[in-house]
Amino acid sequence: MSTLVTGATGMVGRRVLTELTRRGLPATGASRSSQTRLDWTDTSNWDDVLKGVSSIFVVTPVGSALGNRVAGFLEKAADAGVGRAVVMSAMGTEHAPSDSDQRAAELRAKDLFHTWTVLRPNWLFQDFTEGTFASLARSRNGRLELPVKRRTEVSFVDARDVADTAVAALLGDHRGREYTLTGPQALTFREVVKRTKGTESPVWRFKTVDEAGFYFRATNRGWGERYIDTLNERFAAAVSGRAAEVTEGVRAALNRDPIPLARFMRESVL
Repeated sequence: MSTLVTGATGMVGRRVLTELTRRGLPATGASRSSQTRLDWTDTSNWDDVLKGVSSIFVVTPVGSALGNRVAGFLEKAADAGVGRAVVMSAMGTEHAPSDSDQRAAELRAKDLFHTWTVLRPNWLFQDFTEGTFASLARSRNGRLELPVKRRTEVSFVDARDVADTAVAALLGDHRGREYTLTGPQALTFREVVKRTKGTESPVWRFKTVDEAGFYFRATNRGWGERYIDTLNERFAAAVSGRAAEVTEGVRAALNRDPIPLARFMRESVL
């Protein structure tokens, strides 16, 4: 029996798969571009994908109107005999409407599986090097332009902490636990950019813009309207202070402190 890791080419899923493999455990990575193909909009191979799987790590896509599809996949997994599900959403999802994409997946996992764990990470440090922020900055000659205020703080978390928590939940006794995962301190976007300037990070400058300005820049990147709206909702939550909380999630799950920005910089972008 093996573990199925969805979103296996993403910032967290890739690290979960790497760690399971490093430990010599049977694991399969699945995504639209992986050898094991998993497309939330195509159910034709779901039975094959789930053969021999005993546990799953599910990354719910952000702003893609696929919450019901992910919930359907979880139902298929439970029917196939999968006994353990670890679902990753985002910080604050517990307050979202029950029919929102990520909340729907959380609730379905709780209903279907005897052993379930929910992970709700804040924005990742890796967003500045390989994720959303990096993509935006590359399109603006290194300038990151976001609809937040200069003093907006976020308790950014390292993707390695999130992946390590996922692995712990897949292998250990974290049944019924819901972990909100943050870094050890709240930082402004400007502070992060200032500290990474001059490194290999593609983000060199930071500028605040309004939602309309961000929408224009994001659509130029070819991003969908629902995805942009979801990002704007998360930025609005950050502006209101709801992304600045520093939690004990990483310590509770891993019995160690979360990785700080200085270590992320030293090991990832210098």
